[in-house]
Amino acid sequence: MKAHSLIISIIFLTTFFLACEPDAEPQIVYPLSYLPAYPGSSWDYSNGEQVVVSSSYEIHSYQSTIESTEKTDTKYVPYYSGSYLYEYSIIQNSTVYPLKKLLDETAGGAWLVNEINNVSIMRQLTSTIDSMIIQFPPYTSPIDCVFKNIVVVVEFLDSLGVDRWNTKEYYAKDVGLIQVEIDNPLDENESVIQKQIRAYYINK
Repeated sequence: MKAHSLIISIIFLTTFFLACEPDAEPQIVYPLSYLPAYPGSSWDYSNGEQVVVSSSYEIHSYQSTIESTEKTDTKYVPYYSGSYLYEYSIIQNSTVYPLKKLLDETAGGAWLVNEINNVSIMRQLTSTIDSMIIQFPPYTSPIDCVFKNIVVVVEFLDSLGVDRWNTKEYYAKDVGLIQVEIDNPLDENESVIQKQIRAYYINK
């Protein structure tokens, strides 16, 4: 009888202490090198836009599929340009494709980022560039404007193909987005530069 009571007591105490253990701290999703959105970082662009990252990692989870109301595990992530950032993917307003993957580090096939009115919106890394010069007004020494190790990503409608893209984005390693071009895939006019980097601060 005493042995039986002892076993019950041990089970009770074990259950009690396990219940009292604090929940594990959520994982931190750190930014990657081509989009180093560390808390407190910022980028200024030629069109007057300023992109900032909140001063600390923010706790977040999301509904991963439309078929379920369950959410992903809660994590600490950067809050970049008004959206939560998971490495190279941002949260977008879509229950079907909640994560939009912005870029990849190596060339490969296209990836689906959204679907609107049965039209698939795709992105693809199309090229890499060893270095690129962007001159900052008032046109200081070009050495201050050299960006290295750049990946180029385009966004396009699957029905039109990768060569008839809507936007082309340039990401430099350890810097982030440095240039965006826009184009109308339905005409033959040249693309135009929408914005270029003018200043940045990476709070690494």
